[in-house]
Amino acid sequence: MTDSPPASLETPRNILEYLRSLRFAPGSLEVQVRGQRTGSMQLRQGQVFAGECGSLKGNGAFLTLLAMGEGEVTAGELVKPFERNVSVTVAQVEHFLARLPSLSQAANYCDEERTCQEAVGLFYQFRRREAAAKLIEVLRSNRFYYPAWLWHSRLMTREDHIKKALNEAGKWGNADPSIQGEVQKIMQQCTGSLETVRRCIFCWSLVGSGEECCPHCGGLQRVAKGVGTGTAATEELHRALSHYAEAMRHNPRNSRIAYCLCLGFCSLGKIDRARSCINAALKISPQEPLFVRAAALLREPVKKTPAHGHSVARVQPVVSAKISAGQEIKADKTVLVVEDSRTARKVISMVLGRKGYKILETTSGTEALLAIEGVTPDLVLLDVMLPDITGYEVLSAIRKKAELCRVPVVMLTGKCDAADRQKGMLSGASEYLTKPFDPVKLLSVLGKYLDSSKKTAAPRQAPAATREKPRPPAVALAAQPDVTKTQPTMPTAAQPKKNGPEKSILVVEDSPTSRKVISMVLSRKGYVVEEAASGSEALRKVHDQPPHLILLDAMLPDMTGYDILAELQQDQRLKSIPVVMLTAKDSPIDREKGLRAGAVAYLTKPFNPDKLLSVIRSSL
Repeated sequence: MTDSPPASLETPRNILEYLRSLRFAPGSLEVQVRGQRTGSMQLRQGQVFAGECGSLKGNGAFLTLLAMGEGEVTAGELVKPFERNVSVTVAQVEHFLARLPSLSQAANYCDEERTCQEAVGLFYQFRRREAAAKLIEVLRSNRFYYPAWLWHSRLMTREDHIKKALNEAGKWGNADPSIQGEVQKIMQQCTGSLETVRRCIFCWSLVGSGEECCPHCGGLQRVAKGVGTGTAATEELHRALSHYAEAMRHNPRNSRIAYCLCLGFCSLGKIDRARSCINAALKISPQEPLFVRAAALLREPVKKTPAHGHSVARVQPVVSAKISAGQEIKADKTVLVVEDSRTARKVISMVLGRKGYKILETTSGTEALLAIEGVTPDLVLLDVMLPDITGYEVLSAIRKKAELCRVPVVMLTGKCDAADRQKGMLSGASEYLTKPFDPVKLLSVLGKYLDSSKKTAAPRQAPAATREKPRPPAVALAAQPDVTKTQPTMPTAAQPKKNGPEKSILVVEDSPTSRKVISMVLSRKGYVVEEAASGSEALRKVHDQPPHLILLDAMLPDMTGYDILAELQQDQRLKSIPVVMLTAKDSPIDREKGLRAGAVAYLTKPFNPDKLLSVIRSSL
């Protein structure tokens, strides 16, 4: 004789305690739960092996039901068995919920499925900030709602953020093949970099900066010569196109959606429909250089006059603002304005237009990054808060491009805190201005860079001898005295080489962005900066030409900064060189380890430029 299953409960009780009471129940049972959410769990020999809650299955459904805390529970004989989709035990869940006691939050409850669908609709309309707010609302209501984690990961442009969101999606969506497929696909593409990455606009794969076509789904990322092969007819591409088409119906004045549709139809080889979409984009944003370039590549042969030539003719001169290598720079300068506020763009364009500058307008970070691939501006005027990514991420991407690293970037934003200003300057901004802005001051600042660009245009195509060993552009090499006159004797191997009154500093840092910022800070103070991206490169440079000081990161791709300190301490010629550690490792143990290894100072990132310069001065 077997025990009968527990009878129906008329009053709510703790669901987790109820499951514990069934751990010795023989046979198979089905437990129905009703409360804020409704779902069911199936048990075999007292262990949960399957769960369902609305559209959720598996771990996500199981934990969603338990996170409610209390509900009406009934248990009965299992009628229709499911395949096993729960991989966690009641004991594991109990331990997990004990660490996060605030998971049951009735005040934060929302209709998760409806809110997530609204977020997806906003996502395809490029209203990314509103989409993110919707997704956060869902996850505050139920952190186990794995579709929200998936879409949250698609909003991210840094690998570490992408991986964190995908890990959450994978844990709770263990029984969803689409979730697991994307987790596996994207995780294989991650390299461990902390830099901003490009995402495919159709399948969200990671796309290299120079790739015009997604290597996974075949979707074009921009219109280029030879488009329209029709080889990219993937399921992901068709699904994304249907979403963009639906978004266009809801937001017919959004030129970015029209451009994405153009790219999708180009990928499928449907050039006529692609032309229709790019023409629609141009009608909405006739001065967008990216759209003009796409229309020029998609329209009929150049000898024929385009039927819709009025839009193209108005903006073709803007595309010609791109400066090719060796070409003389014209008197009129091109300014790329990255600003999502229509009113602010209009005012800025009016102010700059009166001075004869050519204006390229973009409303998001993605648009800006796409625009600079086709047009090289003389200056970028950049907002911080953008609908998709931040201005800091845009600036980082610009500084990574060799052909753009010397383009002045002036940040113009409403974020006026000292910390925001410092973050902007450390990210590589040339100037940091705040709104509301003074037109006279803005023109004065821009004029300083645009007027001087006539004199500094030549280094854009530097001689081969100069390119072999690049130095940060801010170092005033012309100010160095004639070595043959000021230094009658050459320095010995054991003596750091002096460059007149200037001091040399070796920056050992694997992040290109961090190296750029540090070099900029040091070179502005007259230091001669050498750079090394790895430990082996640093040791080679130290042996070849000992610097006056070494600025050393702790984590390098081939060895640690502590290893480098140990090697320096073993060499009598080099142990006297002061080493200042500058690293993100901020624990007291790491600090003590660095100082014991021989560092004269230990600073952490993000760093204070004034403090860094003060430490360097005292060490030298």
